[in-house]
Amino acid sequence: MNVEEKIIEQRTAEATSKNLMGQNGKFYLIAKFLGSAITKQSEGSNVLDYDPWELDTSLIPILPEDASSYDIGYFFDGLSRGLHLEIVCHDYEGSIKVNYNGYCYYHEENNSLSRYYPYEPLEKLVDSLYAVVEEKIQKKYVEMKRQEMKEAPVLEKLEIQKLREKWGDII
Repeated sequence: MNVEEKIIEQRTAEATSKNLMGQNGKFYLIAKFLGSAITKQSEGSNVLDYDPWELDTSLIPILPEDASSYDIGYFFDGLSRGLHLEIVCHDYEGSIKVNYNGYCYYHEENNSLSRYYPYEPLEKLVDSLYAVVEEKIQKKYVEMKRQEMKEAPVLEKLEIQKLREKWGDII
């Protein structure tokens, strides 16, 4: 095992112990809950018919009927919070990239660490942002439970009705 492989192994263990790696890690959850979705638009074919000489700026572009859009990842831009922090997560590529003050401190591809530079000010910042994320997750969980309790009697009646239709009056 060469020196770089030992460093990668050590940094991977450190990033895992600090809960930074993967889609359950702090970086991904910050991008998902505090950032915005990266959306890809599909118009049927992957080739764009674009000729700048034939572009008519007086027409409003209309999306074709066979077009669709879907989320391919998440992006957190800390500038709105006064932070020089950027987290980009691509779900299909399986990558998470963290830039802080113009320098890449963390890069992960398919749960394999490419770069991780432990930097105390960045980690404190990430922990404070993650505390906000945990509050959001907790609020969402409470709301889901409240909605579930509200819908439970209706679902129970529907389930009993379905059993009666299938098996007759047994209850």
